[in-house]
Amino acid sequence: MGGEYGLGPAFLLITACLLMFFIPQAVSAGTDSTANTEISCTFPGRIVEAGETVTFDLKVKCNLGTNPRMLEFDTFKGEDDWKYHFYSGEKEIDRILMTEGEVIPITFEIDTAGDTAVGIYPVRVRIDDARLWIYITIDKSHAGESGVLKLAVVDEQGENIDGALVKIVDERRHTVIKEVLTSRDGLRTEVDQGDYILYVGSEGYNDAHKDDVSIKCGYTTDAGTIMLEKENYGLTIDVKSPLVTASIGNKPVYEAALTNVGKSDDVFGLDVNGLPGGWYGRYKLTADSTESISKLYIDSGSEKTVFLEIIPPYSVEKGDYFFNMSVESSEKDYSEPLEARITGSSNMVIFSEKYRYDMTKGDSVEIPVTISNKGKGDALTNVRTEVSAPEGWNVRVTPSSVPSIQPGEKATVILTVSPPANIAASDYKISVKVVSDQQEETDEIRIVINESSLVGILGLLLLLGACGGVYYFFRKHERR
Repeated sequence: MGGEYGLGPAFLLITACLLMFFIPQAVSAGTDSTANTEISCTFPGRIVEAGETVTFDLKVKCNLGTNPRMLEFDTFKGEDDWKYHFYSGEKEIDRILMTEGEVIPITFEIDTAGDTAVGIYPVRVRIDDARLWIYITIDKSHAGESGVLKLAVVDEQGENIDGALVKIVDERRHTVIKEVLTSRDGLRTEVDQGDYILYVGSEGYNDAHKDDVSIKCGYTTDAGTIMLEKENYGLTIDVKSPLVTASIGNKPVYEAALTNVGKSDDVFGLDVNGLPGGWYGRYKLTADSTESISKLYIDSGSEKTVFLEIIPPYSVEKGDYFFNMSVESSEKDYSEPLEARITGSSNMVIFSEKYRYDMTKGDSVEIPVTISNKGKGDALTNVRTEVSAPEGWNVRVTPSSVPSIQPGEKATVILTVSPPANIAASDYKISVKVVSDQQEETDEIRIVINESSLVGILGLLLLLGACGGVYYFFRKHERR
């Protein structure tokens, strides 16, 4: 028994020594007061919607030394597209320098992404030898949704600029993702999630840009207001229709409003660049004016309308032709692309060698009708001849239709006209209408119906018989 009790005090002494050695080490890994630095946070867990920004109020205590300490963090669940910032008040920081015993409040801001999946995301904060786990719970995701960019572009008077070009450029790849024009109500457009730079420009204004514009899925980002400053000399060109169609032989005319958006009055030179050979262009103040102009004075803020008349050569062929309206200010040249679409023309002409035909009752007559295409470039297609004649007449058209007549060519159809046998001798008219897919023309032909020669002879014999009878009657009574 004594031996057993002899081992007891020695065992307890060894156990007590081991506890005294290990227990302080365990405390220093967590809340040991001998650690260099301590971090604490009253609310280390937050529940937010994907895309929201959450802040954690940290307290950092220095227990030893005055060396600078870096503020660092670790992520563990793929939240690399989140944004992390440490702040002291409104200043962003990345390290601190404290004296022994000093406690400093720090704000840790985490900007989550809109497409983050629902789940719990741990983040570990590190300062020197201190560690703190914080947790963000995402309870709703906006994956698959687009973000919305809102922006106002104004001039120096605060008025919205209509038609300013906004280029949305990916901040990392430096590629243009989208180009949008502003309206008088500003700009509102859908954009994929990402970080962008906005480049803004408008004719007559100096360009501007805005960096660090972050778009999140399911959220509207208001990029604020960008002001564009007017250039000393500036111009906007508004062409009513940059594409004009004209047939061969006609002249395309373009109407353009020129607005002096510069700070100063200016005289603008007018020109046309890139015209095909043999073409000519001239500017006029009205569409029907016969006088051309080469320069135009416009007050600052004022607008004037000009008409550009393009004169192709007589030998022009069908096709699309491209050139530029060119306007020169005191500091800069402005250009506006134009297009002229020249189409062919067809011009149907119908002709008969005679417009009066004499015929005898019971006979038929053949009338040749020539159909010509006097146009340029376009054929007459599906050409049909229709004849309107008095009731009872028979008219046959040969051929009944012509598939096409090319420009400069002609075709002849024969009208075989047969009046009824019992028709009275008189003057008659038939109407000839030629119809194509492009146009139609109508003409009239006069037909004179005469009695047959046998009827004339019989009439003459009757007349001679009547005269003979009268002569015999007088002779007989003269003897008496």
